[in-house]
Amino acid sequence: MTTPRQPGPPPPQQPTYGPYGRLNPYGGGAADPVVPPPPPRRRRAKAVVAAVVAALLAVGGVTWYALDGAEDRTDDKATGSTAPTPSGTATGPAGPPAPDAADAARYNAGRAPGDASVLWVRKNDIDVPGLGGDVFGPWLVGDTVVTAMYRNVTAHSVVDGTVKWRLTLDTEICRAPQLASADGKIALSLKDRLHAEVVECRRLQMVDLRTGKAGWQQKIVKEGKFDFMYDYSIAISGGTVTAGRAGYSSGYRLSDGKQLFGRWEESRCQPYAYAGGPKLVAAVSCPTSDADKPQEEIHEVDPVTGKSRWKYRLPAGYRVDHVLSVRPLVVSATYRAQGGHGIVVLNEDGTKRSSLKGNDQYAEGCADDVAHEGNLERCQVVVDDTTAYLATTGAGKGKSNEIVAFDLRTGNAVRRIPGLPGRMAWPLRMEGGSLIVRMAALSDEPGSLATVAPGATEPVELLRVPRAAGRVESRFSASPALYSDGRYILVQSVVVGSTDAEELERETLLAFGT
Repeated sequence: MTTPRQPGPPPPQQPTYGPYGRLNPYGGGAADPVVPPPPPRRRRAKAVVAAVVAALLAVGGVTWYALDGAEDRTDDKATGSTAPTPSGTATGPAGPPAPDAADAARYNAGRAPGDASVLWVRKNDIDVPGLGGDVFGPWLVGDTVVTAMYRNVTAHSVVDGTVKWRLTLDTEICRAPQLASADGKIALSLKDRLHAEVVECRRLQMVDLRTGKAGWQQKIVKEGKFDFMYDYSIAISGGTVTAGRAGYSSGYRLSDGKQLFGRWEESRCQPYAYAGGPKLVAAVSCPTSDADKPQEEIHEVDPVTGKSRWKYRLPAGYRVDHVLSVRPLVVSATYRAQGGHGIVVLNEDGTKRSSLKGNDQYAEGCADDVAHEGNLERCQVVVDDTTAYLATTGAGKGKSNEIVAFDLRTGNAVRRIPGLPGRMAWPLRMEGGSLIVRMAALSDEPGSLATVAPGATEPVELLRVPRAAGRVESRFSASPALYSDGRYILVQSVVVGSTDAEELERETLLAFGT
């Protein structure tokens, strides 16, 4: 690991600690780290973010900073248009090919005692332009797993992989939310070609994931003369979908597309990205005179009015990186200029509860970078009411990484859960109070799932992928995974190929079961 170059005199030999105490999961590290490939970056147009925030690196230290910040809360004002909005529909044909039964049978023929079955395999059947396409989702809705790519939204049966429905849109998908609403609805941002040289992603399209029907369509209105962003971050909370971008973020009603709020006209600070779910959380940028010390805040926002309920101010120079959980609220912050990093836990009223403290290098496994992509969510971190589970980045050759459990009340590490030698272990989800752990595959070693009981440190194998399927499974090592009702489903995040024929041979979904 190289040390970031810093301006001014050489740094002191002993650690120095800033307002966040001690926090740096990326310091130190062992030789020959076993680190998985980073999740694929989105290749579409990058969103420009007005400000960045981060955690001050303790020079020479190997521990995290304990995130501290101003805990004052205000009722920041926000206004927005309530004008009627147009709606429309988009439909498309169904009837894609059946799942690849031959591959599934071949993988199952090599099963050893105790191996899981390959339930079904799906290969790509969508021709996309250029070198490939991003896969959005997955969303688990009833007995289907839904994904979106290029101009299509597709629902596959979790039982046998058959296509339940496919919706074909009239233009490309730019962005999708991480979570659907409680009743299975999402809104996508779509390309809106203005003329031959300029393409914006200013169209919002609602899709009902239960039925595959397209609902209203709405244009993201320009909130000011400098609202010229081409890309947006999309998040859903309750009945609201937000379109985040630098300085001019806005919210729309998910039921009919009516605009609920827009720019905070009475505030110098403006949201640029949101995290959704049981509450709506905003990353907010405030203008400063010093470009090297941006100022950011974390706000809980009323999803109906867009108004701030409270704010937590980060020290100057820090930036919101990802929201690892909205309830409880756990926020990752970085200071990229110096390589520092920290994770703060906030109470329901926005006051600081704790900050995580540890001596390892940690991997949050986030697929998108908010500075370039605007997505605050989608990280391979598990948080329940009392505990946060983070994977360490790796270990020496032939050794395993660990998943570390942190007490949210104190920020202290309370358990260490070992992975398997030579493979990367990731926390996947909670089930019945137990942690489900994903052991990522290598090219010559299949992956598996394990369960860790409350308070335990030893994983117990839950599902083992057949060795014959290990090589194809390894292509999904940095992709999203689902585990539900005994089914382990891997979803490719990017489909690529050097030719159209190669592109159409790429596996996009794998399903395993006992």
